[in-house]
Amino acid sequence: MENLEKILKYHFEKYPLMTAQDAVKLIHQNAKGCGHMVKNAEHALSMLENEMESIEPDADAQLLEPIGGGYVRLNLHAAKAKGILPKAICGIFVESADSGEKTELLPKLELLGRLAKCGKTPFSEEELSAFLAEYDGGIVRHSERYREAYKPAYRVVLEKLCKNLQ
Repeated sequence: MENLEKILKYHFEKYPLMTAQDAVKLIHQNAKGCGHMVKNAEHALSMLENEMESIEPDADAQLLEPIGGGYVRLNLHAAKAKGILPKAICGIFVESADSGEKTELLPKLELLGRLAKCGKTPFSEEELSAFLAEYDGGIVRHSERYREAYKPAYRVVLEKLCKNLQ
């Protein structure tokens, strides 16, 4: 859990416009990985190709961003700038979905609650409580504020499968 606290603090500093919704998304990815997104490898590749066509490359962006639990967010803007092909990313994505470890969400959400209570989050304890009151434990999208500010485009993958990308 100490690792998760460090991960959260890192993201709070890097993304000061994060909302409670975005923090819960991060925790969900940390605990559950990306398995929910791969039902068909061909479809996953097609979606990835379309997304990569629609984004701008960013050579200054960090390729792999830690989210804990053995997972990273593989930044598609950085991957495009480095010339990493969608097929290579999709292979890692599919393998990550098939073999990633899943952990419990509740203890991680409780940690987030403690951080919010101590004022160590970019959102209030009340904002987190209000979001969690509606949260069903499922997949969460980034908030509109986060999407507009940071233009996220990534795939959650196992870090150990990314050694040959950098």
